[in-house]
Amino acid sequence: MKPAAPDEWDDLIDTWDEIRQGYYLGDAPEAVLDCARNLEASVRAGSPDTALWTLGLVLTGPYVIYARPDAAAEARVLEAMGAVEQALGGATCAHDEHPCDDMALDDELDSLRDVLDMLARPEWDAARDIWACPRNLVGFARAFADA
Repeated sequence: MKPAAPDEWDDLIDTWDEIRQGYYLGDAPEAVLDCARNLEASVRAGSPDTALWTLGLVLTGPYVIYARPDAAAEARVLEAMGAVEQALGGATCAHDEHPCDDMALDDELDSLRDVLDMLARPEWDAARDIWACPRNLVGFARAFADA
């Protein structure tokens, strides 16, 4: 599923949050793998949705990293995060700091849900620029891989 409208993103963000919370009733490994596949495609296309897919994987991180539902799925997710780092790692920006600098992945995932909601609605907030910054996405991808 590649959302086109904010309400479609809402459904997907709900899924990711339910996976994180441990009460998703669907096929969680497949939903996570779908996010990873979409992230890789988004990175290849240079899509502005790369931020949503990257942070979607970060949101499902506790499930992927700690529950370890499937070694192949975990490897695929790590490959997708590696693609973010490889494609965006050389980017420069004018930001002095990024949210990834101060955000501990295991402590702040509740607020990451709000960030995803904001990113799905670019008209909502000027903070979109810093959250979608390639250097910020690379920082989160690295933190995810190191978790």
